[in-house]
Amino acid sequence: MSERLQLLSPTRSTFLQSIFNAVNVLIGVGILALPLAFRLAGWVYGFFILIFCCLATNYTAKILVKCLDTQPGASSYGDIGAIAFGDRGRAFIGGVFIVELLTVGVAMVILLGDAIQSLFPLIPMITARIISFFILIPTLFFPIRQLAYASFIGIVSCICLLFIVLFDGVNKNHAPGSLWQPAPTEWFPSSLYGLPISFGLIMSVYTGAAVFPALYRDMDEPKEYSKVVDISYSITTLSYVLMAWAGYTMFGLSTMKENLAITEGFNRLLNRAVLWLVFMTPIAKYGVMMNPLQMAWEHWLLSKPSIEHCARTPMGKRLISWFSRIVLHAFIVYVAIIFPGFDKVMSLLGALFSFGISAIFPLACHISLFGHSLSYFQYLMDWLIMILAIIMAAVGTVWSFLPTAP
Repeated sequence: MSERLQLLSPTRSTFLQSIFNAVNVLIGVGILALPLAFRLAGWVYGFFILIFCCLATNYTAKILVKCLDTQPGASSYGDIGAIAFGDRGRAFIGGVFIVELLTVGVAMVILLGDAIQSLFPLIPMITARIISFFILIPTLFFPIRQLAYASFIGIVSCICLLFIVLFDGVNKNHAPGSLWQPAPTEWFPSSLYGLPISFGLIMSVYTGAAVFPALYRDMDEPKEYSKVVDISYSITTLSYVLMAWAGYTMFGLSTMKENLAITEGFNRLLNRAVLWLVFMTPIAKYGVMMNPLQMAWEHWLLSKPSIEHCARTPMGKRLISWFSRIVLHAFIVYVAIIFPGFDKVMSLLGALFSFGISAIFPLACHISLFGHSLSYFQYLMDWLIMILAIIMAAVGTVWSFLPTAP
């Protein structure tokens, strides 16, 4: 399995390309939910949760490849599960990982569809999702190395989106939507009912950490991996803090779930630019995020004797690869039509899957493989982080199915 899941491109990513891809998979979709998360959590809890998620996933991204390197040729979450817990571990974590990436894909299709409807209000939801299907198809057929250029576009789009929000806040002198006249905010939430929802919304911004094993195996210089992780986390977390601060300061307790660009009083041209930047974000991210899922899906198909027989020729293998990617993409779009709520999808994604894949699983594997050789402090730290992550994941998952307000 490991050999078949190797990235297809013979030329691997440079240090700079790896940073572009790492920043791209981290930043993007979830950043739009941060002002709402801080409205639900308040300043103190909001920053505590953000810092915890940042430090925890930065740490687990590094110990994950430590586990990966215990077996030459291992390249996926399923491989790590097998190394730490045997075939059952491979099956379990492989299944969870696949469902998480499917949810990520659904969230990006929803975001793209919402952006299309905002740009062209007369287009109905289902039509917007179908248009998203055709727009995203080309991103499925490029290796990660070439997707670094799309990653650059995605990073620029998110940074421009952040700066436009800041500019709008500085340029407007009166509330709502002004940084000069801040809206009412809370240090601590007046109601704790919505706090668990913020767990998933904030953790969802680090969902991209699930793709780090694929990025690591694609690096031309794997020894620079830790530096890539630290640089990408520094860039993205600074962006998250600025967006959370600006959005919550500008709208306070009236922070909306919808895109900030609909607020009256902002520059219309910039508002239009915001919508186009939101439109660009999932296009730039989709191919990179779906790469591990596509590899797992193609491996499963090629394990079937009838399909493996058809894939004996290069052309047959190529056709099966193309067909499988389109079918998978169509399924994701179909789910996005059935479950159209972006905020609920992001909350569930962060609470159930991001905590599980990006925090709990790497820590469990690290303890299983290296627990006997860890220092007492590191062993205790691993358990403490994992217990906190389990509690936040469980509570956040339950609350993602409940109404936002009591």
